[in-house]
Amino acid sequence: MSERIEHFDILRGLAIIGVVAIHSSGSGLQFSEQSINFNFTVLWRNMFNFAVPIFIAISGFFLAKKSIKNSLEYIAFQRKQIPRVYIPLLVWSSVWFAFSVIVYKSSFINELFKIATFQSSDTFYFIALIIQYYLLLPILQKLATTKGLIFSIFLSISMTWVIFYLRYYTEINLPLIFYAGNFPTWLMFFVLGLCLGSNAIKRISNKYLIIFIVLFYLISCVESYVLISLFSQSGDSVSAVKSSSFIYSFFLIIFLFNNPSLIKSKLLKHLGDVSFGVYLTHMLAMAIIARLVLHIVPSIKEISYVYQFFLIGSITISCFVGIIVVNKIISTKQARLLGFK
Repeated sequence: MSERIEHFDILRGLAIIGVVAIHSSGSGLQFSEQSINFNFTVLWRNMFNFAVPIFIAISGFFLAKKSIKNSLEYIAFQRKQIPRVYIPLLVWSSVWFAFSVIVYKSSFINELFKIATFQSSDTFYFIALIIQYYLLLPILQKLATTKGLIFSIFLSISMTWVIFYLRYYTEINLPLIFYAGNFPTWLMFFVLGLCLGSNAIKRISNKYLIIFIVLFYLISCVESYVLISLFSQSGDSVSAVKSSSFIYSFFLIIFLFNNPSLIKSKLLKHLGDVSFGVYLTHMLAMAIIARLVLHIVPSIKEISYVYQFFLIGSITISCFVGIIVVNKIISTKQARLLGFK
């Protein structure tokens, strides 16, 4: 059992690097479509679109065998699980509130609204998402069958089509919390985790999984280029919320879950141990580090892939080291309030 837990910590470590890489990639899409910077970013960004799906699938995996037989057990489960993610959200939303009001001179009322709607930082939609899965767990556990998984795939893919229509064919400017923070959009990954955790689906050969992973990664890249040529919205075109990226992530998750000995890394394991803390703090670290770096070496932005690699390394290391140091200073209870334990 310890090996399996270590394996999932390694996957969390890999996924959080993917999250940081995704959020460090924005500068590369600001160059011309013929540039190396732009094309590197399109290919790089699509590669890491598995990051959030892996986190969701891991949550489903560990909740697959959670027994909730009556209302008292349901309430006890929610009282235990929701504060673990919601209290750290409030703490870091308050930090973002102060940062936005003091540094960016944002509206006081607007920032309060963001706290109430999980939008103090763009990435906080994930907390809203996980809370929805906690609340719906007894219902979602019933989907941990082959038919339930097929249904969830159909629903999630349908949601990507709805989002596609709203993005490109209407003038509705959806906030991230609306299209990424609702449970149906990512449902296929939570149900996939439930199915893998309860051994409810048949094992797929690694050979076929690798073929599907490579094929749908390439399709996701082609889809991005087609969307760019048609709509000139590069940021949306490389988003993880598109059908091809969902299917790429789906097969990659199965492959990674089925091969626990594939990746062995103590560093990734330790990073995975504090991945939630890194998730909560990395955008704040990015805001500070990016400003500082561009002030000292403004020309680094012209070589976008170098700039992106630097951001990924410096942000991940600074968050990781900061969390380790803070955890040594404060109590375990205080660390949990920050999302560091």
